[in-house]
Amino acid sequence: MSRLTPYSPLSADPFADVFQAFLRPMRQRGDGEVPRMDIDVTENGDQYILKAELPGVDKKDIAVQIDGATVVISANKEQRSEVKEEGKVLRKERYWGQIERSVTLASPIDSSAAKAVCENGVLVLTLPKMAGSLGKTLQIE
Repeated sequence: MSRLTPYSPLSADPFADVFQAFLRPMRQRGDGEVPRMDIDVTENGDQYILKAELPGVDKKDIAVQIDGATVVISANKEQRSEVKEEGKVLRKERYWGQIERSVTLASPIDSSAAKAVCENGVLVLTLPKMAGSLGKTLQIE
């Protein structure tokens, strides 16, 4: 059953749904899945451990930038699929694009001591906190 939305002449853009429904088939990828990067961040004493899932991405296509307490992970992803039937190509699809995630942590990172390891499609970043960034409690006079 289709989704019904009541028409409202007071809506900011009454034709938004019409245009979105028209463009939806062009925006979707062939397999219906949008490329994504799932991440987990844990704090372990004086360091953060960030794990990013990047299945099908070669480690040479991954870049990590650290600026203070902000970590930016970007990756170029290429995916191809082909469906054949008795030697005759019926469908051939390709995807290429960039995935990017940015995380701002509570403490600045010591970028000179940070480490990155990528195995089996999982990028693991060990991000030590900057010395002296653990905070200070002030006494009120």
